[in-house]
Amino acid sequence: MIAFVVNKKQYKFFNTLKEKTQINLDIKESNKIYKFSLKSLKYLSKVDFSNPINLRIKDFYAKYNFPMPKLFLYIFYKLNAIFCFMRYFTTIPKYNKILVWNGFMFRQAIALEIARLHRIKPIYFETGFLPNRFVIDKKGVNFYNSVPRDINFYKNYKNDKPLPKELIPRTPRNAKKFANIKKENLPKEFIFIPFQVDYDTQILLFSPWIKNMEQLFFLMKEIAEQLNINIVFKEHPSSKKEYPNLHKIAKNHKYLSFANGYPTQELIQKANAIITINSSVGIESLLFDKKVITLGNAFFNIDGIVKHVNNKKKLLNILKTLENWNIDKNLIQNFLKYLYWDYLIPNDFSDIKKIIKKLS
Repeated sequence: MIAFVVNKKQYKFFNTLKEKTQINLDIKESNKIYKFSLKSLKYLSKVDFSNPINLRIKDFYAKYNFPMPKLFLYIFYKLNAIFCFMRYFTTIPKYNKILVWNGFMFRQAIALEIARLHRIKPIYFETGFLPNRFVIDKKGVNFYNSVPRDINFYKNYKNDKPLPKELIPRTPRNAKKFANIKKENLPKEFIFIPFQVDYDTQILLFSPWIKNMEQLFFLMKEIAEQLNINIVFKEHPSSKKEYPNLHKIAKNHKYLSFANGYPTQELIQKANAIITINSSVGIESLLFDKKVITLGNAFFNIDGIVKHVNNKKKLLNILKTLENWNIDKNLIQNFLKYLYWDYLIPNDFSDIKKIIKKLS
């Protein structure tokens, strides 16, 4: 097996995986694969670079407020894709399985195209969406994962093990933005909306009608004014993007506020409901028996677990009748227990047998 990594954090993770499990795993860093393969050029007609190129273009526009012509970006990333393809071509075909973290990002997607050409099986890894857990999945991650979507599966699922009741706060990448923030008083009743990272694949790939957090903010501003309800936002601790104009509007608005100084768990527990595009905060909110509404494509868009909407009208209708929504706690508990005990892997690599099984 090969673990194809693109940064030091991934290298450290897969090295720990190798040490803990004693599996036969070669770890290859993308920026240290130097040998070019001219032979690879004859395979170019058999590969499809459109997804990684288009994602990279979306990523550029989401990160940078710069009017770069799309054609220029396409040509640049197409050449970059061919360059990466030629570099990775001699290394990846030596293995029968390829391990990647996430798998959507540019260099990973090129490596996976080579794997597909040679019928090499991919295995995907991702951060877990419940405390102290991570994902191993042969099908994919996020919306593409293998978690059952049939509600009857969870109705019949049995597990008496407990669930965690404490979330683990994320360490902010932009620590200054979240340091020494004064806690403003929260409204007595409110809807909590956690921001996501505008340039994350969850937004770029799996959010069909909400394209960024600014659009989400103004959508909820209209709804708050229409329904006279309080909305509390919190920025994502890993986002490098700033929203000074949104903070200015919220500061002078009757129904809107930011609560960056509050722990996410406290905001979840005090909220009447949580609205998310497809964030793991939605799953975490279920731990506290909360009503969760999703706006994007999420693997947990299962009727009876959450309510999913794909337009403003449906969202308005749910919020108007929020008090009439009775959640099925037993069903949700079954769903969470399946995720926590069956699907996800402990961060401490303590369940070696389970890891080996998922890698086999």
